[in-house]
Order: sequence, then C-alpha cells, then structure tokens
Amino acid sequence: MRWFWLALMMGCTSSKVVRLENQLLTAQVTELRNQLDQCSVQTHESDYLHDVTMPGVVKFLMASGHTEVQPISDTIVSIPVDGANTDFRINLQLFEREQVLFMVAAGYLQLEAATSSSNMVLLLTQLVAMNYEMLVGKFQLNPSSGAITLSAEIQIDDGMGFQTFDSVLSHLIKTADNLHPDLLKAAKGLGL
Repeated sequence: MRWFWLALMMGCTSSKVVRLENQLLTAQVTELRNQLDQCSVQTHESDYLHDVTMPGVVKFLMASGHTEVQPISDTIVSIPVDGANTDFRINLQLFEREQVLFMVAAGYLQLEAATSSSNMVLLLTQLVAMNYEMLVGKFQLNPSSGAITLSAEIQIDDGMGFQTFDSVLSHLIKTADNLHPDLLKAAKGLGL
C-alpha cells in the first residue's frame, strides 16, 4: 500500500499538465504587466508634471475648468475669477530657479478701502489674525501700492500633481472670495 501512495504522489502529474499550467501562468503575468504599463503611462501623462513648465500649468488650468487663461509673460499667466462676493484675478508665476509656483489673488482689495486711520488699523489687525488661522495662503500688503493680496505657493522641486495644483488653486479662490466681505467690513470700521 505504501508503494501505491508513493507512486501516486510521484507520478500523477504528467509533464503535459505542468507545461499547460506554465503557459497559463505566463499568459496571466504578461496580461498583468501590460495593464501595469498602461496605468503608469496614463497617470504620468495626465495627472503629474515631472518637469513643471508654463505650458504644463496652463494644461492643469484648463483641466480645472479655467479656460480664459491670459499669458502675461513667459513665466506668468492670469485667470479671471467671478466670485460670489467679489471679482478678481489669479496670477500664477513660475519661479524656475527657486522651484516654486506662486499663485496670487490680484485686484482683490486696496488699503484705500479703509475710510480712516482707525479703520486701517482694524483692517490690518484682521489680516494678521486671518493669516494666523490660515494654513494654506497668506494675505500680503504691498506698501508702495496699497494692494492687499492673498497668495499661496507650491514647491515643485520634485514635480507637481494635478490634485495638489487643483486643491491649492480652489482653496485660494474660495478663501479670497469668502473672506472679502469681512475685510470690507473691517475697512469700514464695522469689525467682524
């Protein structure tokens, strides 16, 4: 009986079955490798910029639904924003040497909106308080022009993904639009 089990275990698998199984596994591995190659090509081309350039930034803007892209220079483009509370522009500037994509809400608010010096102090205090609370984006004051802007930047030294770009841009636009009424109230001396 022992010889029977030993012969059964050693000789039941024919070489034909082993070859057939090997062919089947080889075909499955080839199919999976082809699927993996397609996934990496699709992700690379549409969702990630290894080398961030202005044409790539414009491509991401278009994919985000911003079709009115106005080139300002080789490194700056601008898009209009029609917000619920105010209209402004978002300027995007690529600093290649620093490896930074800078986004700023331009034409947003002027320090002249403050109707008195005490209102100006209230407005500036509100800007400082809002900056303290914000994780993405910071208000800035241009002392020579009086322009108040909201800006954010993305480090691009290892490339930039579409999701990151779209999230920062959307957050900047929403924050600028949502906070505008509070800043106007502060400029008029009404507080928050």
